[in-house]
Amino acid sequence: MAIIRGPFTLNWGDNTINDVEEIDAEHEIDSEDFQTLGGRTVEIDGNFKATAIITLLASDIPTLAALLPQHFVANGEVLSTGETVNNADGAIDVAPLACDTNDIYNNLDITSCANPGQVTRLVNARTKLEGIEIDNKLEKIMVKFIGEAAADEATMQFFAAGTISVVS
Repeated sequence: MAIIRGPFTLNWGDNTINDVEEIDAEHEIDSEDFQTLGGRTVEIDGNFKATAIITLLASDIPTLAALLPQHFVANGEVLSTGETVNNADGAIDVAPLACDTNDIYNNLDITSCANPGQVTRLVNARTKLEGIEIDNKLEKIMVKFIGEAAADEATMQFFAAGTISVVS
């Protein structure tokens, strides 16, 4: 029996996520108990749900732009409040998404330090701003990854890094 150890590397699509203080991952299965006429209780599984919340110590604009692309406003573009962005890094404008805006999905891969590392994957995840903490030392941003796998796909996967390939 192997113990999976860190440090861990996090990737959401092609973006490597650095300076993560904490990960809180959850996997839930909606189930319900049914009683048979024969006196047994049967638990039937329903929908699966997988989420992960990371706490970022790095909360600069480029980091947030990579993780919250739906809220990124590029240099020269206009914020929801009417100001024009005048910075090469752009800005983050956390406003409700327009009806014609599509969510951006990637797999969230959490890879252990072994060689090969074990990957814990949250399949087909989108992101949202979950919270902000500011104290007298630093600002922390919480980003929530919400897995929305297709009906015939897994919500989470575990495998050795480099051991799976895309079937064309």
